[in-house]
Amino acid sequence: MQFYKGRETVGIIIGITTLISAFLPDLLFLFLLSLLSFGIGRELGKALNIWEVSYFTPLILLLTSFKPELGIPTVLIFAFLIAYVRWSLDALLKSTLILAYAGVLPAFLFVVKSQSHWELLQLVFFAYTVDTASYYAGRLFGKKPLAPRLSPKKTWEGLIGGGLAGVVFFLIVGKPFLLAIPFVLIALIGDLFKSFIKRQVGIKDFSHILGEHGGLTDRFDSVIFVGIFWKILLI
Repeated sequence: MQFYKGRETVGIIIGITTLISAFLPDLLFLFLLSLLSFGIGRELGKALNIWEVSYFTPLILLLTSFKPELGIPTVLIFAFLIAYVRWSLDALLKSTLILAYAGVLPAFLFVVKSQSHWELLQLVFFAYTVDTASYYAGRLFGKKPLAPRLSPKKTWEGLIGGGLAGVVFFLIVGKPFLLAIPFVLIALIGDLFKSFIKRQVGIKDFSHILGEHGGLTDRFDSVIFVGIFWKILLI
């Protein structure tokens, strides 16, 4: 019982913080987003043993937020600089991954907010709703593993529960409900993408900063994946 209380309490705090953040002035929101970018970059950098890359993720985020087409070129430039200093192809590949993941993807949350804070709220709470529904549906009804090599606890029943919750959410907020299914799959891919990295380096969570929710990377994996597609397909 304590497990549920801890998870739910942190989840409520994250939800309230998200609600408040969505209505902050753009520059203050961008500052908080830069801290998130640094935190995710730090967790990934520690996991992949290339810690210095986290210092560049907020800069990538800022550049991409104001000029999205600068995202990939600047990722490649900074990744090359880090790789040159280390003189390592492995460092180039890892730096590119972290800078794109922690720098470019979160920037689209700002792009969405700059157009409408209501769209940002819908985006984030859609991802939270799908994640929460999948979690509890999986715990209550889950029997058939979905991707055991990536996430042993994920089940097809959990995916169905998350999918139904996603469709209901889109109906409530007035989005085309048929688009809920691809967005549920995008959220799932964001989760499994993160899980792949964890399995490769042999860790359960990227950190314990959010208690039972794990680290920032663990909590915002689906949100940052959904963000870029929300901008492209829905607004």
